[in-house]
Amino acid sequence: MARDNDNLTWMTLERRAIHHAPDWYWAVGIIAVSIAATAYILDNILFAVFIVISTIVLFLRTLQKPREMTYSITQKGIWINKEFHGFRTLESFWIDDQEDPPLLLLKSKTLLMPLLSIPLEDVDHEALQAYLVLVLPEVEMHEPFSKRIMEYLGF
Repeated sequence: MARDNDNLTWMTLERRAIHHAPDWYWAVGIIAVSIAATAYILDNILFAVFIVISTIVLFLRTLQKPREMTYSITQKGIWINKEFHGFRTLESFWIDDQEDPPLLLLKSKTLLMPLLSIPLEDVDHEALQAYLVLVLPEVEMHEPFSKRIMEYLGF
């Protein structure tokens, strides 16, 4: 983590790199084909096509390597690569030390992204908390349970 002119900057991967065994791809593929076949039998062809396309996209996404992301906290907001989130659009923050890696959770006022989850590898949590508490209220929050289930299943 670098600190310059009241800015905190760090780099980390956007997500954990997970290696999937061939059995995982077979299991997901069989489940997807079963759901698509059931949808086709029940005359819901659009849903069957949706399942096939989403499974292909899922497979392609798991084959991609995670990108390295740059996070920078400035006086006006947070930069995630080239995307800016101003403090006016954020409601609160929480640093979740229970996760591995620890996470910075930011509750947003926007409907499309209500919770931003930022990994904090090699970041001084106390310095980050002291910086953010000046501009945002600190409210305890956790990642949604559904996200934990999806990570456990390897998605």
